Amino acid sequence: MKRRTELQFAIIGIGAFGSALAKKLSEEGAYVIAIDNNMEHIEQVKDYVSDAICFDGTDEDLLEEHGITNVDVAIIAIGETFEPVVLIAMHLLNAGVEEVYGRAGSYTQEQILKQIGITDVIHPERQVAERMGISLVRRGMSDVFDLGEGMAMFEVDAPDSMVGYSLEELEIRKRYQLNLITIKRPSEADQKIGLPKQYRPIGILDGQTKIQQNDRLLLVGHKDDVDKMLETN
Repeated sequence: MKRRTELQFAIIGIGAFGSALAKKLSEEGAYVIAIDNNMEHIEQVKDYVSDAICFDGTDEDLLEEHGITNVDVAIIAIGETFEPVVLIAMHLLNAGVEEVYGRAGSYTQEQILKQIGITDVIHPERQVAERMGISLVRRGMSDVFDLGEGMAMFEVDAPDSMVGYSLEELEIRKRYQLNLITIKRPSEADQKIGLPKQYRPIGILDGQTKIQQNDRLLLVGHKDDVDKMLETN
């Protein structure tokens, strides 16, 4: 089985979302083909993707001609209109592309994409809004990643009352039903050379690891249990 970084990714629609995704995948070492019908968009990404091609992705013959029907994963990131997303998704699915992701802007569009059998639906605006809404309401949270079934991954500021105590003493899992994945801590090396404050994982934790001032906890669990931990500390 191929590792994910060995797969070929096609991103169709190089707007703000598609461009950011193309850049991130490229940084992770993936082979990325960027497709857009606007040459200006192609110019913006050509220096950091594996290939950048300007053509109309709704043209079935051009998709095949440029090898897009042979990629492992296709992400249709077009956000302006929905019809091209459906047409391109159908072409790619019929051609046998194993993973096809499509962008939707409404519940109805989501249902249409699911009906034609895409791998998953992308809601960039909704996902950002949900994460921001949770972060604004739940004090101390700087990032949230929904895992489904009521579970999520949270990055929270370590409560002051936990500072100086070891994980063995705190018993986070026993008391709050939360799994602590790692602790992120400001990098002293970055600050010494004048770089902005960067939080970096400290590595594998054990019972003797102590919480320090300004630590951030990366937790997996239910939102209500994170609230409970923050409210009782």
